[in-house]
Amino acid sequence: MDRVFSRKIDITTISGIRTYRNTLQLILLKVLHDIFPHRKVKIEYSINKGCYCNVENTKITRKHIESIKNKVQEYIDKDVKIKEIYCTRQKAINLLKEHKIYDIAEALEDVNNSKVLIYDLDGFLSVFYSEVAERTSYVDLFDIKPYEPGFIFFYPTRHKPYELPLYMEQNKLASVFGEFNRWGEVLGIPDVTKLNKKVRDGSVKDIILASEALQDIKLGEISQQISDKKMKFIMISGPSSSGKTTFANRLRIHLIVHGINARIISLDDYYRNRADMLPDETGKVDLETIDALDISMFQKNMNELSSKGHTLIPSFDFSTATRRDKLVPISLNESEVLIIEGIHGLNPIMTKGIMEEHIFKIYISALTTINIDNHNRFSTTDTRLIRRISRDYQYRNASASHTLNMWESVRSGEDKYIFPFQEQADVIFNSALIYEHGLLRSVAEPILKKVKKDDPAYCESRRLLDILSAFEKIDASAVPPSSIIREFIGGSCFH
Repeated sequence: MDRVFSRKIDITTISGIRTYRNTLQLILLKVLHDIFPHRKVKIEYSINKGCYCNVENTKITRKHIESIKNKVQEYIDKDVKIKEIYCTRQKAINLLKEHKIYDIAEALEDVNNSKVLIYDLDGFLSVFYSEVAERTSYVDLFDIKPYEPGFIFFYPTRHKPYELPLYMEQNKLASVFGEFNRWGEVLGIPDVTKLNKKVRDGSVKDIILASEALQDIKLGEISQQISDKKMKFIMISGPSSSGKTTFANRLRIHLIVHGINARIISLDDYYRNRADMLPDETGKVDLETIDALDISMFQKNMNELSSKGHTLIPSFDFSTATRRDKLVPISLNESEVLIIEGIHGLNPIMTKGIMEEHIFKIYISALTTINIDNHNRFSTTDTRLIRRISRDYQYRNASASHTLNMWESVRSGEDKYIFPFQEQADVIFNSALIYEHGLLRSVAEPILKKVKKDDPAYCESRRLLDILSAFEKIDASAVPPSSIIREFIGGSCFH
């Protein structure tokens, strides 16, 4: 018999799927609190189409998984009301301590909000920085699979709201998340609370410089691989606000150390004329699709560079949305490489017919793993969104409202055209910096506060402000001009 779904949450929207996820996570946290009453539970990061979680000093077994799943389902079937307690921050801290939720209480000490919303499920209390549903029955689809030493929690996506996503191994991505966690341990910053203490005691400058040094080490490793393998074309792809431009320039500098000169071009110059693009069923032109690019010309240019060492490439004028009449000559000798940056860089359609042994593929994203507290992760998407709000306001004359209102369209394009190819990269580079949220707060907070109450983006702007309030502000004076974060806050030596 087909399962009947009755929902009061529209999970085809970003805010709806966030509410759905939060509600499931609250139920999960309540169940884990009952099964492991004296152990901390941490919701970590998105991986393998789900969310990785772990329990302190515990290896989760298949027997554990069955017990957890059954108890979560019981709460859904019982249709339990989820209560809201809106109170002062100090009262929230006291209530959490009374219920022995000490880790969340400690994290609230650093939040600057005067008022806090606590959610109460059957006597278990927690804090979320976006909405939770009124009743447990409003969520109805989930799964849990073991992933040592913890497990992965699955829920539907807004694109396929009535089915769970197919499990996909993402070992490269998992490795990068693990590396970022180890960096946090090396720097003594496992969470926001510890970062804030570094800011207050004045030692954050060392954290900034150490974070930049760690990224330089990674860039050195990548440039060494390119040199050893004698690559010709370096394809760089990643979602919006990953720092692709600065990364490409820093990689170019690292390659010089290996005696390799590099030229940089953008796939954006291969856009077709806007007037030549056909609108979709809604009447809009999809600028994110790979079909918006002149793929055959790109392939022709790359093959000519390989065989002849020179070619003529296009140049796109975004002010007129047309390709410029004059083609740009470019040459590439045997000791040079071409760095190609663009969202479709990893799509195999782009490089079809080009010799694979000449291509090195890099995926870049801001893969944040620092958590606000053990129950609230700072998502990679929110990191990129705040980066973009900061950059668009300064360099593209775009308000926070404009960026927020078009973000869902950007996310949809990423889901279709970027994320499916990330595991095909030869290497994944994490552009996240462990200190960046305190820095971004200083820049983004006044921009977000300009969003008015009658604006459709107001609720989202307040959510981001609430999250940023957990971070102590960091001054930009110690941030090097070559830093990836400079692409978004200003002062980049590559801009």
